Amino acid sequence: MARRGLLGGLLTVTTAAAAVAGVCYLFKEEIKGTKTYKDLDEKYDVDNKIKEYSNKAKTTAYDLKDKAKVAAKDLKAKGEEWKASNDDTIFEDDEIIIDGGASESRDYVSIKSDDISENISEVAEDLKESASDKVEEIKDTVADKAEDAKEEVADKVEETKEAVADKVDDIKDSISDKAEDIKDIADNIADNIEMD
Repeated sequence: MARRGLLGGLLTVTTAAAAVAGVCYLFKEEIKGTKTYKDLDEKYDVDNKIKEYSNKAKTTAYDLKDKAKVAAKDLKAKGEEWKASNDDTIFEDDEIIIDGGASESRDYVSIKSDDISENISEVAEDLKESASDKVEEIKDTVADKAEDAKEEVADKVEETKEAVADKVDDIKDSISDKAEDIKDIADNIADNIEMD
């Protein structure tokens, strides 16, 4: 039942992503050392893009955090002003300024919970899509690496079998040659005994 719900599905995806990320973290040096990873990194510049997008996200988050703090301070100050005032016209010229400065460059913010919840849901959806894309990429990479490793092991086993078979044939030939030499020596000894 839990899998069919939104939270169950999100939990399943999150758990799978965490498991794949954990495996990748454990083997990150081995993964980075592979030829496939190096080729992909040269082609798509993955490491730099991840760092770039991470820095952009951090910068945006800090900017939004600072703007929210300023807006909260403005709201608190307005609230105190509204409490202290007995005037009914106090709300007529009310505004919340996010970026302090000249009146020409003021940003007006309307406080609507619907906008905030929509923004949060959009960001959550984007993060979910990005995470699922990354999980798929990692799954594909891990599957490719596993297949390559499997093929390499099979090749090594085949080479070892062939090498052992060659050694066994060499030993058989050597034993056969030695047996013929011993037989020839025995025949020579038998001929020498008969001559005497």
